[in-house]
Amino acid sequence: MKTEKIIVLGLSEPTLTMIFDNLESCKKFPTIEIINNLKLSDLKPFENSKFDYKILNELNENEKDFFIGVIKPFTKLAVHKIYSVLNLNFVNIIHNTSSISSTVHLGKGVLINSLVSIAAHARIGNFVSINRNVSIGHHTEIDNFATISPGANIAGFVKIGENSLIGIGANVIDSVQIGKNTIIGAGSLVTKNIPDGVIAYGNPCKIIRENSH
Repeated sequence: MKTEKIIVLGLSEPTLTMIFDNLESCKKFPTIEIINNLKLSDLKPFENSKFDYKILNELNENEKDFFIGVIKPFTKLAVHKIYSVLNLNFVNIIHNTSSISSTVHLGKGVLINSLVSIAAHARIGNFVSINRNVSIGHHTEIDNFATISPGANIAGFVKIGENSLIGIGANVIDSVQIGKNTIIGAGSLVTKNIPDGVIAYGNPCKIIRENSH
């Protein structure tokens, strides 16, 4: 990433913290402008930040480099839909302590936090957020807008559907398929396929109810 300025669309404070930490780890200090007219923010002032950032209420359509600054799958999708008419260049932000195989395919607008490991031939879709200490196995596919929470362990040949969320410390065994719009609860052990549009958790992971989103 060689940009001198990043426009952040929407915002949550944890996501901005991740962005700051990742850029600092790479010794990159671009100006950050936050478009905060989406009513999706819980921003609090950052003191002693090394970054020059400001909050705006309008988007200048002449800007080029963008990032979606929220982490919940459906919120990311909502932000993207608001700005989908624009031809935007979404940058990837990757912490330099993470290990990513050269054969991994990364989409656009991907946020990868510290100490993440992604094995050979994995495919990471657009606007995927992968939090710290996550392990992703070989040939695994994570679809657009998905979020992987801290400490999750995703084995090989797994498929995670669009807009889904894998909770903190969850474990997904080899070749399991998780549908789209699905939430896997924290600490779950996923040993069999989970369908679209449900909330599931436990050891072993079981469907609890439909996901109302």
